[in-house]
Amino acid sequence: MKKIISFILGSIVALNLSVSVANAAAKEVRIAFFLEWASPNQEDKVKGTFEKAFGVPVKWTNFATGGEMTEAMMSGDIDISYSQGLTPFVNAANSKKPITLVDVSILYGMKGTTCVVSNASGITKANASSLEGKKVAVALGTMADYVFRETMKVVGADASKMTIVDMVPEDSAVALANGDVAMSCLFGKKSIATALKSGKLMLTVKEASDNGIAGIDITSVTNKFMKENPGMVRTFLEITHEANDRYKAGKSDFNVISKDATMDVASTKDQMASFGFPSVDQQMNDYFAKNGILMKYLAIMGEMFATSENPMLKDYSKVVNTSFLPGN
Repeated sequence: MKKIISFILGSIVALNLSVSVANAAAKEVRIAFFLEWASPNQEDKVKGTFEKAFGVPVKWTNFATGGEMTEAMMSGDIDISYSQGLTPFVNAANSKKPITLVDVSILYGMKGTTCVVSNASGITKANASSLEGKKVAVALGTMADYVFRETMKVVGADASKMTIVDMVPEDSAVALANGDVAMSCLFGKKSIATALKSGKLMLTVKEASDNGIAGIDITSVTNKFMKENPGMVRTFLEITHEANDRYKAGKSDFNVISKDATMDVASTKDQMASFGFPSVDQQMNDYFAKNGILMKYLAIMGEMFATSENPMLKDYSKVVNTSFLPGN
């Protein structure tokens, strides 16, 4: 009898220990974000709201591209990537990286990600095929890469006949100004503004939109962090959506946000006005539904960026988890 009781008690202790380990909170939360990419939750970042809610320190690291975010997640340096481009996420999914999409963070038109062609080149959408044989700067594996490919289809230029130079936006804008490249496809408010001093948009924002070119950024988390710290994932999204609601109500502190985004207040307001911060209902009804916008884009981009080594997935819903969204 004593042996049976002892066995039962031992099993209970072991079970409680395993549950405790499974739900153990991280001692630090490491979050990736972009500069020149203003979002409402940067106010909470600066004011320490995330630290208070998590109960542990939060380390924010800015990256030049979403691909770099993925690399940092795989090396164990980042737990959550906020506003990662859908393109780098798709590339990660195709290569079977253990990360999951949990939220649509920002929607944007080509005011946020675009292609700028050099004034000195004399090239416009009317003679865009003149880009063939020339150097073009593109942040490969990012939303700028997707925009480049789609834009070239619209203007009738063969991207395969161009010399593509992989450059982060800041360097890309400088290369355009220096005449090192004929066109730069990039993102980021200041980087685009720099590029436009020596060039012009290949497609206007409206032209890009009319041709179905749109930007979607997401929030991704490593599977390890998601499994071990589900409460923290949910908390991050709750705070972020509360910040989005505050912005929509006209109550955001733009002085704080602009400084953290390394932009001035006017540029920050202008950029954020061109962004969309979808509510949970909008995400669930319009984006995450079986034939929703996001699911269609995942499949389209999955095929676009697939390689023989990393083919597109049969079902992208397997790398999406909406259970952490507020109210779900």
